[in-house]
Amino acid sequence: MARPTKKSLRLLRFARNDTRVMKSALFISITEYNLDNPDPHLEKKFTGIIRGFRVYTIARGRPFYKNIWNSDFYLAPRIIYLPFAFLMGIYLCAVKKIDTIVCQGPLTEGLIGVFLKFLFRKELIIEIHGDWSEGPFLNKKRVFTPLLKILVPKFGSMALRKADKIRTLTRIASNEMKARYPGKKYFVFPTFTDIDIFLDEKNTSFEKYILTVAVLSPIKDIETLIAAFEGVHEKFPEFKLMVVGDGPSLEDLRFKISSYARGSGRTQYDLRLENYIILKGKLSLDEVKEVMKNCYVFALPSLSEGFGRVFIEAMALGKPVIGTTVGGVPEIIHEGENGFLIEPKNSKVLAEKLEMLIRDEGLTKKMGEAGRKFVSENFSNQKYIKKYIDMINA
Repeated sequence: MARPTKKSLRLLRFARNDTRVMKSALFISITEYNLDNPDPHLEKKFTGIIRGFRVYTIARGRPFYKNIWNSDFYLAPRIIYLPFAFLMGIYLCAVKKIDTIVCQGPLTEGLIGVFLKFLFRKELIIEIHGDWSEGPFLNKKRVFTPLLKILVPKFGSMALRKADKIRTLTRIASNEMKARYPGKKYFVFPTFTDIDIFLDEKNTSFEKYILTVAVLSPIKDIETLIAAFEGVHEKFPEFKLMVVGDGPSLEDLRFKISSYARGSGRTQYDLRLENYIILKGKLSLDEVKEVMKNCYVFALPSLSEGFGRVFIEAMALGKPVIGTTVGGVPEIIHEGENGFLIEPKNSKVLAEKLEMLIRDEGLTKKMGEAGRKFVSENFSNQKYIKKYIDMINA
């Protein structure tokens, strides 16, 4: 066996001296996981980011503990999540040598993060995924709403002031945060979606249905889309509206759709309309892609939107998109180029934009191509993973 040379010994010593200890990050989230049935798309996210740091996660769901994708998950039912997250956070910071705490929002998670930061002197990152101060009150009525509307902004602002780093989904949100909370490190990139499966899809078409995909809650305002579709269907009776998703507004939407059948004098037309609005329910990401790849246009008239991940998915499949002038949506929908922007609650203008695209398939495809080009140049799984690792290690 050959003896090592002086050069190889120097390289070995350099390598040993250059060895760096990988940081550990604790994620605190109210996301609900079911790790008894692991999501292959989440696997891509976690197996990507663990290349840059060690991952521990406290969230809702089941089972109580699971090591998966080289990450440790500690999960609890919603009803006991708050005390569970506090106690588990103390345990992990004390035992696992956590370097950075990452909170998915400034409210529930942020308050836990602030407590752990000062108890253990850890770095704190707070993420802004949407309108955290008004958004909670748009989705549903809450007990003590007047009091909560006073307390929520105060608690959220306190958490953001204590953060070392703040991550937003859009530049618009980042600029707003910088003005209110200066002197911090800011990072801008969207939430994870397995966008590569959409960009890789080549077998697309433009069939005669309008699509929306959302958690069916008041904040998504699917009612405005249904109202717009009523007029569209009267002029283009061959078109359908497909609604993908589940949520607290589902029964109200069913009632609204069926109410058209009892209508306002146009009995035959109204009875027919009920059969042209299809509620598909909740679908997996792969199933969403299969439905989305053949839609004619994608529309979502949200009242509030942090980023609008589904718009990116639809554009990746070459579809024109219609959204509202809220949150980060104007950063991804470029008016007249890859889609249209409308004011919230404006069913008349939404119907006009839908009709414009239906009448002009050339425009539809041109906008779809522009959207696909925009997504392919700006979003990918690898870009997300790199930005997340850079944020943790900055």
